[in-house]
Amino acid sequence: MCHGCCDDGYEFNSESDDSDLTDLDTDSLEESSSQCSEYSRLNEAFGEDSAGEYDEETREGQPAKKRARADQGTGTASTAKGPGRRKKTLSDIVTMPIDILLEIFGLLEPVDLLSLSLTNTAFREILLSNNAVWKTARVNHGVPDCMPGMSEVKWANLLFGGYQCHECGAKGFHRMYLGIKRRLCHSCVNDNLVASYSEYIQDVEDDDPDIVDLVPFTYFGGRAFSNADVRLFWSDDVRKMVEQLEVYHKDADMFKPGAKQALEDFKQSRKKYVDSVVNHAAICDDWADKDREGQRSRVHKFRDYIKKLVEDRLVVLGHSVEDVERMFVRHHYGVLDKELTDTRWKLLLPKIERKLSELKEGWRLEEQRERKVLLLNMYERYVRPLPRAIIPPQEDFLKLCDVAEFINSPPTGNWRSDVQPLADRIPGLCAEYLHSRKLALTQLLALSTDVLQDAATLQSQGVDAPDDVLVQLATSVFQCTHSLPFPLITWDKVQYHRCPRSQGYATPACTFSISQPGVAAVRSLLGLVGLDAQTTTATTMDHLHCRFFCSNCPPKSQGGGSYRMVMNWRQSVFHYVEQQGPAHAEPRWEFLSAAQLQVLRSLPTPPYPEPSVRAWRCNKCELHHGSPDNKAAVITFLCHLGYTDIPSVHGITAPTEGVDFSYEQGICEKPPPTTKFFVIPQPKQPTYHCQHCKNSKRKFTLDGVKSHMKAKHTIGSPVERTDFCNA
Repeated sequence: MCHGCCDDGYEFNSESDDSDLTDLDTDSLEESSSQCSEYSRLNEAFGEDSAGEYDEETREGQPAKKRARADQGTGTASTAKGPGRRKKTLSDIVTMPIDILLEIFGLLEPVDLLSLSLTNTAFREILLSNNAVWKTARVNHGVPDCMPGMSEVKWANLLFGGYQCHECGAKGFHRMYLGIKRRLCHSCVNDNLVASYSEYIQDVEDDDPDIVDLVPFTYFGGRAFSNADVRLFWSDDVRKMVEQLEVYHKDADMFKPGAKQALEDFKQSRKKYVDSVVNHAAICDDWADKDREGQRSRVHKFRDYIKKLVEDRLVVLGHSVEDVERMFVRHHYGVLDKELTDTRWKLLLPKIERKLSELKEGWRLEEQRERKVLLLNMYERYVRPLPRAIIPPQEDFLKLCDVAEFINSPPTGNWRSDVQPLADRIPGLCAEYLHSRKLALTQLLALSTDVLQDAATLQSQGVDAPDDVLVQLATSVFQCTHSLPFPLITWDKVQYHRCPRSQGYATPACTFSISQPGVAAVRSLLGLVGLDAQTTTATTMDHLHCRFFCSNCPPKSQGGGSYRMVMNWRQSVFHYVEQQGPAHAEPRWEFLSAAQLQVLRSLPTPPYPEPSVRAWRCNKCELHHGSPDNKAAVITFLCHLGYTDIPSVHGITAPTEGVDFSYEQGICEKPPPTTKFFVIPQPKQPTYHCQHCKNSKRKFTLDGVKSHMKAKHTIGSPVERTDFCNA
């Protein structure tokens, strides 16, 4: 029985609520559409406001005319086809005796009788004029008795004609409200139901307090009425009851004989009627719940049966059992709701195979995403405490041969068990990644004649392994091809490089080339200090502690003196690369004199990187890895300064830079700023104190103290020794 009563989802189609997946069986869609139109006409025929079940005027003469058409149509069809196999037809069934038809109709279910009454006028006339056949069908199939005051036809229409709202005619499956004998859409429920606590009911109770006991009601009213214990009345039923009571009260007020007794008898009969409706509605609700569960069970059993047939046929055609079973886990696509005939199978097979192919591709991509996410989670847990220099970025890690092969491998049922062995290889994969990057730089250096004089020998021999010494030479200067061309001196800086175009370290788009200006600058510095370009490493140059002036940059004047910028060898390389132009056509340098070096050592050295830069991290734990902080915050974390009530995490009262904490070299790729050195010292200028600022030790130049006196003390012409004095 597909009657769709009592619940919005009673048609059991919730599993296939996907518009782009229901086109596999177009016949089922056409049938569903035709069902809605049929039941729309059915509600018009059997609605509460219809002309009636026994309208004799609509029956006169029509059955004979219908039979004449059927006879004529049958004869014409057989004549046109000629000899041969005759097509089976039920067109002559309307000519059978009525008593035989009624016996046949009595074996049907009520919902079938409703559908049958819409097939032609003859059946409709027979069914509407025989109330007994409806009762027989109802009793034979365990349907409860009619609600008080309802005929068999209207009762069947209320239970099984669920494709149209009884109030506004809106099409679709609608909830059945047995207490008020209606099937209604949500809009009509919210607009027409009134609660017992509403102002309208309270107003009519003022006229007659018994009115709430005289009108049928329901307890369920959708979202507008959330309290399940409140009586809900149909507003039109209340209005009609008010009108009826007004007539009785009017007669009683006019002291008509027997009027008060008539009013009391009416109320008693209505109370009995309402009680019978409420009690019977409860019985019918229980039956509807059981029938709904029974129908759901039958639908699922039928779908399981059809699904097994479809799966068996697809497996015979070569599809895997796992794919076929997975196809129908979440949706049935309208395929499982009808008998699987050979004709229907021929129509469905191309669509099913096309859909299965789309699903398999979707499953493959979904499994790839799951593999990637799971593997990256394991990867992040492994690399979180490690320096960024020795781990590949996520993008590069996913492109490693073994990792990419695992992610892109065909879907399997137990792929999760294969993740752990690959995760155990992460340290080795990271080492292979560094090996490949270092090998690429070695090969790049072997091709550059500016770096090695014997590059031709290396090229002839071939390079198939990284050369750790070669990539650490002072002349091994690289640059990123996707960022500003500042030099990356040796492998140590390349491995920490973070391309400005991306948020990650050494992204896949980051490739390297030889920095020709950088190599030229290093070779000129090595020639100046007298070291061999083919053997001197960057560490050797760092230990020399040499300082240089750029001979291409003239001194600059400031405050009566002149200065030049002092640079170590790394700063010199950066300076030459950044100052490329006619004034720096070739690198030229000069040493600082011994006296100048002595003065330089006495100058304060600014910290690098600055403590306020968020580049510092704790070396004792992984807290700041990936999220560096300023220097003070890291030191505070190490020793908990200012948090005396909290015990120290690492027990370090005096953390040492480079041991207990350090800075991320990937964030600070450039060397510290160069130092300003006055080759001609600035003459000392006298300084002054303001006499009006008591207890102030602030010092001013002459112009400064005059500006101060004017701005703060409104003295336009200050006098020395009176307003200010020598510091």
